[in-house]
Amino acid sequence: MNSQSHDLTHKVLTGIDEAYWQWDLVNESIFYSAQLMKILGYEDKEQIGTSEIWERHLDTNTLNNVHLKIQQHLKGAIDRIDITIAIKNNQDDKLWLHAVGKVVERIDGRASLMFGTVKDVTDTKNMIAQLKKQNDRLMLAERISNSGHWRFDIKSQTLDWSAEVFRIHGLTNKSIVPNFEQAVDVLLAKDRAKFRTSFHNAIHQQQPFYLKTALKQPSGRKVKVEVIAEVERDSNGIALAVFGVYKDITRSEEIFEKLKLLAMVNFTIKVPIFFIDDNDNVVYQDISPHHDGVSAVLFNYINFSITEYMEFKKLAKVQGQIKENNVSFDKYTTVFDLSVTYEADEGIYIWIVENVTEKFRKEQQQVISNRLALLGNTFGNVSHDINNVLGVALGAIEMLEIKFTRGEQDISSYIDRVKNAIDKGKDVTERLLAFTRKPTVKVVSFDPIQDIFDNQYLFKQLLLSTIKITFNFQPMHCLITFPQGEFINILLNLVLNAQDAIQEKGLSGQIEISANLLDNNRLEIHVKDSGIGIEKENLTKIFDPFYSSKSVNKGNGIGLANVYSTMYKHNGLIQVEGSSDLGGAHFTLVFKCKVLREKYLARESKLTSLRYQNTNILVLDDEVSIAEFVALFLDSKGAKVAVANNKKELIEQINSGINFEIFITDMILPDLSGKEAVNLVMEKFPDINVFSISGYIAIEDRSWDYPVLRKPFNSKELAEFLAI
Repeated sequence: MNSQSHDLTHKVLTGIDEAYWQWDLVNESIFYSAQLMKILGYEDKEQIGTSEIWERHLDTNTLNNVHLKIQQHLKGAIDRIDITIAIKNNQDDKLWLHAVGKVVERIDGRASLMFGTVKDVTDTKNMIAQLKKQNDRLMLAERISNSGHWRFDIKSQTLDWSAEVFRIHGLTNKSIVPNFEQAVDVLLAKDRAKFRTSFHNAIHQQQPFYLKTALKQPSGRKVKVEVIAEVERDSNGIALAVFGVYKDITRSEEIFEKLKLLAMVNFTIKVPIFFIDDNDNVVYQDISPHHDGVSAVLFNYINFSITEYMEFKKLAKVQGQIKENNVSFDKYTTVFDLSVTYEADEGIYIWIVENVTEKFRKEQQQVISNRLALLGNTFGNVSHDINNVLGVALGAIEMLEIKFTRGEQDISSYIDRVKNAIDKGKDVTERLLAFTRKPTVKVVSFDPIQDIFDNQYLFKQLLLSTIKITFNFQPMHCLITFPQGEFINILLNLVLNAQDAIQEKGLSGQIEISANLLDNNRLEIHVKDSGIGIEKENLTKIFDPFYSSKSVNKGNGIGLANVYSTMYKHNGLIQVEGSSDLGGAHFTLVFKCKVLREKYLARESKLTSLRYQNTNILVLDDEVSIAEFVALFLDSKGAKVAVANNKKELIEQINSGINFEIFITDMILPDLSGKEAVNLVMEKFPDINVFSISGYIAIEDRSWDYPVLRKPFNSKELAEFLAI
């Protein structure tokens, strides 16, 4: 090709705005068109140079690949060079170029001239990469959702499946070309006609359709599927294809059937049921018999905290199922029976919740009635002990009076008698009032063994002197969660029944209360007696309401029924045997417990020696003798004490100019309350330490922020109290 022909070719190519190059292999020079130089990031001007220009724009691997293609073409291995390469232009931007080249002239059989074109395909390449990424994401989404897509081309009558549809059909060979008839034949026989009709309507009437059916894989496994289809149309509204989705719903359908069965069962007991997954999402709420849109949310029905909710989930996941009766999360304003079951295979928690507040209130009233009945049984013994205490105190005081009139000095033994008598009387009244007080509904954690020891006096008060009660406990420390007052009430009921059983046999007998720990964090408390025992045929009726095996006028059969109900409501268990090693019945109470290494102390005493030397203390009490006793005791310890017996005297002491550091006040006075007294004092002395004393054992004022010492008290108890 001569120079004139070259120039003509260049003009033609320049006119059609084509990027091209021409390589003179003989002179080793390359012509670069203006359009090609522009693509490479240079001035829009043609240029003649060498192949070195490409070395500035190609990395080593790409350059080697280009040279290889050129050599293969020059040797005749390939008829032309056709390659897509990545380059960086003169502004360091990454581009994709599609280059085509071919030898167009030979001299003496050797290539002398090569011609080629270059096209910027960066946008196309990026679009392909983006489409590939989107396709990868689509395939991932299909795998996650157990679904795949398909497309039936109406014109060509061909069917295309995604990889996930092959998997749903149980086919590993993706090279199989599916067809419509094969796809229909694997469906359940009863659904094939419906599928064909839906497909026909989609093509001819352009109606989308939805179908839930099942298909059979080559292995024989049945897969439940959900088919959703839409119609593709062209710009003129003509149907081109039917596009749809196959979704494998086998697992969710099995879960649904199981939950539907549970919900149907729940219809019979008429309480709310909630199905909640591992991610705390409500599922299948529409099949709950109590779905109303408002209470469909568990937290709208039962007002517990997130922390309490998570704790129930944790326990249910570990144990499989937990049941709690009479639980409350708002100080027993509302009370619930609660069951949480964890279905591990489906990852779903099934919450069954029943509001039992009204029933609980009625049961609490029955508890109060039972306590009053029990109090009637024991009042004679208690009044006898109180009279004994008063007799001892009165006798000792009269002896003191005689000694004093005679001028005798040795009176210390009579003083001790009076103090001991008062201590015993105080113990009787405290425990009696604690027993008769309205029972608290608050469930607490406490040491049951310590509770039994602390209430030994009550057990002994209930029993005749001819009946011996023993407490046989090995060293153990544990906590149970139970209404503390009800725990002792249950034991008192069992002890009273044991006494009646002994009296059916004779006047004297023995009762033993013992305990042991089981390996599975269970505490057993045993009550045995030497009474007549329980006949085998009566064991199944012993906890029935109004059943009683006692003689006429010995019982109404309510006590053990209430014991059984209370144990069950608070997640305990009661068992009975008709005979024991003592001869009579053997009752066993079983509680969930937390074993402790050391003794549980609800409140640790911090008894230290008083150091109130030169401390200004103000004492307020309308009982002059008590105020003087406190003042005299503190004065003996080096304190400077001022006393007031009413509001007027209190104000005088506050304004006396003394800087008081401690204030000790009665909680109830004739002319002002303890709160009013504290407010008056703290207005003058905002940093003062406040202690209080009270003769009302039943007072439980939760708004009172100061420690309380119960009257009567002795100097040792006062010292312990002020050492807190």
